[in-house]
Amino acid sequence: MVRKSTPAEKAARMLDLVPYISSHQGISFKSLASEFGISESELLSDLNALWMCGDSRFDLIELEFESGFVSIRNADTLNLVRSLSSQEIVAILLGLELLAKNIPADRIDLLQTIAALSAKLGKGLEKIVEAVPAISTETTSVIESAFKSSRRISIDYYTASEDRVTTRVVSPLEMYQSENREFLVGFCELTQSQRTFRIDRIKKISLLDQQVMDIDLAKIPTASITAKVSLIRELRKSLETLGCQPQGNESDVEFSTFSPAWLTRTVIASGGAMVLTEPSSVRNEISARAKSALDLYD
Repeated sequence: MVRKSTPAEKAARMLDLVPYISSHQGISFKSLASEFGISESELLSDLNALWMCGDSRFDLIELEFESGFVSIRNADTLNLVRSLSSQEIVAILLGLELLAKNIPADRIDLLQTIAALSAKLGKGLEKIVEAVPAISTETTSVIESAFKSSRRISIDYYTASEDRVTTRVVSPLEMYQSENREFLVGFCELTQSQRTFRIDRIKKISLLDQQVMDIDLAKIPTASITAKVSLIRELRKSLETLGCQPQGNESDVEFSTFSPAWLTRTVIASGGAMVLTEPSSVRNEISARAKSALDLYD
């Protein structure tokens, strides 16, 4: 479903339509709508509005599109390429800076072209616009080198569920992308199990001289734990937080997790909306933390 344009977007698009149609006389109605990312009904509305534009009410733009192909005449007044808005310039400058930070240093030609474009567009604005890529070029370069040479890597990794950074030696297995994030799957020697790491959470990385471990994927332990939780209230919110679906009794759920720390924090943060029944080790940890918090009020 095509999103309906705002009045500001519609006005800007109509200013863009005139020079585009002038340079693409006879373009099909369908192709023109596709080029501007709008529905055919919205394009029809734009063209009908353009019919009412011109130097004066006696000298209006002439449009033809009844045959399914669009042509325009007498549009010299509006046949100019629209200037970019400040928001569009900022977006382009940010994109150019991200490109520059991800281009190898030896591609001086590309870097010089980007710098020239930024200078022309910004006129001083580029000095206050800065884009920092979520993943540094160095990080991805080291990971790619590790795959090519079959070597291990050392990473300082931030674990959000525990709010701490740990140093790990990893034998890379694969990389993949999901929901606009990049992930690294590898055998972690710290946990002696397969782990999935968000690459943007790698704070430091280095390529080691050691070859990757000879790993039998079928025998790699997952180090997951099975948890059972009873949902007391806020069922939908709790299910979305846990990322699972109820089976049988809708107030009881069972799922697997790799992080006891995450499970502990999630149950405590629910404020009584959920109760952990298994495993007992995590129940004891939750009980100890709750008691410690209550003791602070004494």
